[in-house]
Amino acid sequence: MIYEIPKEIKSKPKILGLEMRELVIILISSLLLLTVLQELVHSLFVLFYFGVAIVGMIYLFLPSGNNPGKRNYESIVLMFRHKKGTYHAMDRNEVLNEQIQRDEKKWEG
Repeated sequence: MIYEIPKEIKSKPKILGLEMRELVIILISSLLLLTVLQELVHSLFVLFYFGVAIVGMIYLFLPSGNNPGKRNYESIVLMFRHKKGTYHAMDRNEVLNEQIQRDEKKWEG
C-alpha cells in the first residue's frame, strides 16, 4: 500500500483565507464592539447593522489582493499614510553624459 503524505502537514485549516483562530477572534471582538455601539442604532436596523458590520470586519482581515502579505486593513492604512510627492532616483550617468556632451560641443565649435 502506498500512502500519500500531504506536503503541508503543519498547515492550519482556513476559511476565506483566514485561519480558524483568527476568524474566531475577529468575530468575538466585533460582536463585543458592536454590542457596545448597538445603542446608537435604531431598533429596526439592529439585524442589518450586525450583518453588515460582521461582513465588513471579515473583509478587513482578508488578505489583500494588491499588497501580497498584507491584510486589507493594512492596505487601507498604507493608502492614507502615503506621501503625496513622487520620488525618482537620480541617474548619475545621465548627468555625466550631459556634461560630456557639453564639453564635446565646446571642442567642436
